[in-house]
Amino acid sequence: MSAADPRPEPTPLLVLRVSRDSGRTYGPPRVITTDDKLAPLATSEWPPCECPRHRTP
Repeated sequence: MSAADPRPEPTPLLVLRVSRDSGRTYGPPRVITTDDKLAPLATSEWPPCECPRHRTP
């Protein structure tokens, strides 16, 4: 935080690294911070995915 800017530094909330080859290599980290503008969840269902494991019959 600088004297001219009273806002606190953004705090990391989540850091993701994705592997597309079963964990042999990982992509660069993607950091989600407190100042990121995130869209609200589109549904209250959890988990919000449609993969075969979580899809409801």
